[in-house]
Formats: sequence, C-alpha cells, structure tokens
Amino acid sequence: MTTFHRVLVPAVVLCWAVAAGAADKNPLATTLRGVAEENVRAYNARDVDGVMRGVHTRSPEYDATKAAVEAQFRELGATARLVDFDYIGHDDEFAVVRMKLAVGGPPTSKFQDDVVDSIMLFHQENGTWKLWQDEVLGVEFVKFVER
Repeated sequence: MTTFHRVLVPAVVLCWAVAAGAADKNPLATTLRGVAEENVRAYNARDVDGVMRGVHTRSPEYDATKAAVEAQFRELGATARLVDFDYIGHDDEFAVVRMKLAVGGPPTSKFQDDVVDSIMLFHQENGTWKLWQDEVLGVEFVKFVER
C-alpha cells in the first residue's frame, strides 16, 4: 500500500453509505457520516485546515496526514467521493466504520483513479467525533467518472 493511500483515506475520511434506515435509527452513525462527508467536502475544496479539522489532533497519523494532504493539493488535483459508509459499532472510547472512498485525478494527470476500502476508527476530541486512524483493506483501480 502506498503512503498516498494510507494517508489519503484518513484525511478524506473519509468516507460508506449507511443504509437510510440505519442512519435514522442510530444518531452516532449519522454523526460519523457527517464527519466523513465534511472531510470529503473540505478535500474537494482544497481546504487543508478543513480536512485537518476532521482529524483528531493526537492521532498517530495527524502529522503525516497533514503533510500528505498539502502535497496532494500541490501536485495531484485529485477529487474524492464517498462511495459507501457502513457503521460497525462503538465502545466507550472508539467508533468503527467501514468506508469506501473513490479518488480520481484530472483526465490529463497520471494519477490512477481508485476506490479505497478501509476500516476507520473515530475518537472524540473535546466532545466532537474525529478521525483517529484507518486500516486500508484494499484498493480497486477504476475509471473515476465523476470529476
């Protein structure tokens, strides 16, 4: 797995569609999906500060995520789209979701469009849920049709 994928996914939090009924029944799932969607929105707006607001400041991936996002904004012109968001559960400290995030570069770039499948951990910071860490389960290379 490339550093790009290990860092992009948490930065863009991204990012699996809770079945409509499940989201209505679980306020935490709705909240976490909102965190992921806001992170994707900030990423697509090239807003480093906005992306980083969704990442816990004590996350072991915080510094690497910030550096990677800054580099991606300078070099890639990629955009992201939340493909799937599946709330798994939580304990007294962490919440867990499985997300799929599609990432695509401009048609003229050499970036290989992909869908990243990850397990994401969220942790509260000052009462707000934020991304803590991720584990990439797989990457599927695709043609990213929405730019």
